[in-house]
Amino acid sequence: MQVDSAFSPFLRSKLQRPRVVADFVARDELQRRLEDASMMPLTVVAAPLGYGKTSLVAHWLEGRVGRAAWLSLDAGDSEPQAFIRCLVAAVRSALPGACSETFACFAAQPLPPLAVIAAVLGNELDDLAEPLILVLDDLHCIENRATYALLDSLLLRPPHHLHLVLIGRRDPLLSLGALRVRGALNEIGPHDLQFSRQQAAEIIERGAGSEVSAAAVQRLHERSGGWPAGVRLATLALRQRGAAADPAAGFAGGAPMVGQYFQDAVLSPQPEAVRALLLRTALVDCFCASLCDALAADAAGGQDLSGTRFMDFVRSGSVVACPVDDAGEWYRYHPLLREFLQCRLAAQMDVPAMQQLHLRAAAWFAEHDRLEEAVGHELAGAGAAAAGHLLAAQRDRLLQHRQHLRLARCLRLLPADAVEADPELLSLKAWLLHQQGRLLETAAVLDRIEVLLERAGAQAQVAALVRGRLLALRSMQGYLEGSGEAAARCAAQALASLPAECIDERVVAESVIAGARQLAGDLAGARQSIDEALAQAPGPIARCQAPLLAARCFIDWMAADLSALHLVARQDQRVAGAPWGSGDGGLRGYFLGLVQYQRNELALAEQTLLSAPATAVGQRTEHSFLLAAVCQALGQASRANAIIDAACEHLRQQDDLHALQRAYACRAELALRQGQLALASAWAASFDPGPLHFAYHFSSAPHLTLAKVWIAEGSSEGREQAARLLQLLERELAARHNIRFLIEVLALQSLLQYGLGDEAAAADLLGRAVALAQPGGFVRLFVDLGQQLLPPLRRLKLDRSDSRYLGQILAAFDDDWLACSGRQEPRADLTRRELKILKLLAVRLSNVEISEELCISRATVKRHTQNIYRKLRASSRREAVVRARTLNILLDA
Repeated sequence: MQVDSAFSPFLRSKLQRPRVVADFVARDELQRRLEDASMMPLTVVAAPLGYGKTSLVAHWLEGRVGRAAWLSLDAGDSEPQAFIRCLVAAVRSALPGACSETFACFAAQPLPPLAVIAAVLGNELDDLAEPLILVLDDLHCIENRATYALLDSLLLRPPHHLHLVLIGRRDPLLSLGALRVRGALNEIGPHDLQFSRQQAAEIIERGAGSEVSAAAVQRLHERSGGWPAGVRLATLALRQRGAAADPAAGFAGGAPMVGQYFQDAVLSPQPEAVRALLLRTALVDCFCASLCDALAADAAGGQDLSGTRFMDFVRSGSVVACPVDDAGEWYRYHPLLREFLQCRLAAQMDVPAMQQLHLRAAAWFAEHDRLEEAVGHELAGAGAAAAGHLLAAQRDRLLQHRQHLRLARCLRLLPADAVEADPELLSLKAWLLHQQGRLLETAAVLDRIEVLLERAGAQAQVAALVRGRLLALRSMQGYLEGSGEAAARCAAQALASLPAECIDERVVAESVIAGARQLAGDLAGARQSIDEALAQAPGPIARCQAPLLAARCFIDWMAADLSALHLVARQDQRVAGAPWGSGDGGLRGYFLGLVQYQRNELALAEQTLLSAPATAVGQRTEHSFLLAAVCQALGQASRANAIIDAACEHLRQQDDLHALQRAYACRAELALRQGQLALASAWAASFDPGPLHFAYHFSSAPHLTLAKVWIAEGSSEGREQAARLLQLLERELAARHNIRFLIEVLALQSLLQYGLGDEAAAADLLGRAVALAQPGGFVRLFVDLGQQLLPPLRRLKLDRSDSRYLGQILAAFDDDWLACSGRQEPRADLTRRELKILKLLAVRLSNVEISEELCISRATVKRHTQNIYRKLRASSRREAVVRARTLNILLDA
């Protein structure tokens, strides 16, 4: 390398390419990316410290033929004139005769204007005699925006033979967006520079000098997160402890070797205010500018360093941190760095000061609705009792938005004995268990609350509030167990003791009173009770009116009154003029879809469920179960299975075991309808029926699915088990006036008796089921029991009006057979004439108008219309058109 004598020895050292360590692991893919981009104007290698940026580029240059120059920048090169002087020196170190005019400018007195020097430099770079790769390392040291403007002007019309490689801890302040669009930019970032597990293993084994177990490599790689400096630190830790020791034991942020690196590379170079805030922000998992301000309030020099300026420092890449959100407002330290900073913080700050810092963090998190973090820091700062009070104070917010998973996480943060000793926290736990359907556990927690309340003594006001909440839950427990009178009594006591602001608990009690009347057979009284509660509901809609309407819908559903259910779900104005709000569209859609499905209006049900948000009042999983049943009825078995599989995966992630058991039951139900008896039997063998609760109010009941599997298996033992279960269900459901599920139980008993050869008993049971189902117009309830129900249905002798209803059911069985046998593909079987008529149906022409339009008789139109209905599995004009649009048959209609 030749360097002009006019440049100082200090400058010569900046032109030296750094050496590559002997055990450098070649990154072939990155080397190829660098080489492939060498004909482009610019490559940017940007990542925080310790990512091996310089080593990567230096290793690439060692292995290639061609001219290359290197310049290591520092803060003294920020001014444009100093930067140009260094850049020219670097170019001339590789091409001695280059940029001579620019070089001469610096010898002139006085110095020419910057614009003149920049223009001369641009011209001379454009006149380079041969290709040159110019590497500018540590570009983040340059802070003068005029210098970046100079680089931008060079890249606007890039020199033909020059390829710039910029290395820094952050993206340079250049017009990178324009360069990306022009295809003139190659970027290598932190994710590209991270070591894979295989690369980490290679480095670790080289450093250890012996083979390291796969498990040890995995732990070390996880601790380092693929951060190259972290992997090398892991190697040093392993070498220091020896191969026989636990490799991960000495690899932590508090280890001497790791701590020394962070002290030298991160902490020591920073001013006092930055060091103080680095330590304090390690207290939290992630941080933003506002939180930094809160944590720095009493720090030395804290008033001189705002949270915004500190976040700019973090984004500069001088610390190993990564953004948590897309906007880059929240950052998180590398785990090793956070451990190091926490150790230093504990060494410098006494316990009371640390507790105050935790409390300051808790207050900030609570104010910004980050409850889990607030509870954790309150626990560390003031203990379990204070953390419990903080959580209890957020009760209304948690229940209002039904944030059950969030509540569960917060409760898990608290010590179990602290929860068990606090009636308010136990009350929250009881509500959580109730929402999860864990009824036995809920009862045990309520008993524990009773014991604690008896010891409450002077805390009379708190005790009264907790007791009111307890009574509301007791009432729901009693209702689910079928004790209507006791449930109504508890609910009335709850309403008498709960203040008006306890909206959620009062809604539960009002719903229980209505449900208890329905249990007793007073359907009109149950509806009137809901109407009165709606008229007096204080709001907001999502918290009281929508749940009350849901209770009304469930009552109509259990009464097998599809017409009443449809009316409530459809109305835009309900009792007392309060709106059935658009925000509850998911709830409305669920009930409308339920009615349409049971009436065998499959296309309408599909459209309703797909267009309604499945989020209201905890209906997401039930919405999925119903949609899967609709898809199965439409002959789309694979789609139905995919919906249930997705629901199961979601529930597993949410750890909602109660809903997951219902999802498994729905999967078994689908398996039965698809002829996969082995899958359904496997579910039945693993299903724990648990205690029976007879207030079924969803679209299906797992215990009935169990009976269906036992009947389908055909063994004498299975039939006996099914008979016992169905007899119990018949007795209890009849006593509780749950007509909807009583119908299904009677139909299943008929199926069982027909299989045993008792046709008279089968006809009697099925006749009772049909008589109960006819007022509501249930169709799918029978069809979903399978083709084996057809023989006893055809043997029924009914009067004329009943026969018409039975004919609808039998026709639905025929359509179901076509759909599930795969013999019919919608659209494929539609003739050209049928497609024309379908389009005219879509624009609402009558049969007379269609006959005139197509010059055919009305009888022919009617015949074609009936064929369309059959092929699209629709029962009306509207449903046929909806189904056709769903299948994209009428894209231009």
